[in-house]
Amino acid sequence: MTFMQIIVLVLVAVLILTILFALFHIFIALLPVGIVAALIIWVMYLFTKKKNKDNMPSSGNFSDPFKQEDESERSSKRKKARNVKTKDVDTRHKNGRSC
Repeated sequence: MTFMQIIVLVLVAVLILTILFALFHIFIALLPVGIVAALIIWVMYLFTKKKNKDNMPSSGNFSDPFKQEDESERSSKRKKARNVKTKDVDTRHKNGRSC
């Protein structure tokens, strides 16, 4: 290697290290901002958790969105179908075998 190649390699290494230092310096500078944001979110969660205690399963106001409804409730929401014909599904292929 010639002297000029060594100088170019050192300059490239210094340039890469400078860029990495700048990026890590930005991340380290943003660390307190992230911590403050996490604390604000935690405090908001802390206060909203106390407000919504009446929507817990132990209280009478809780409504489960996945709970199955009774037939009487379900039938009142929809009209019955009129003039509907059903047709069996043919599971045979053209060559006569079933699926």
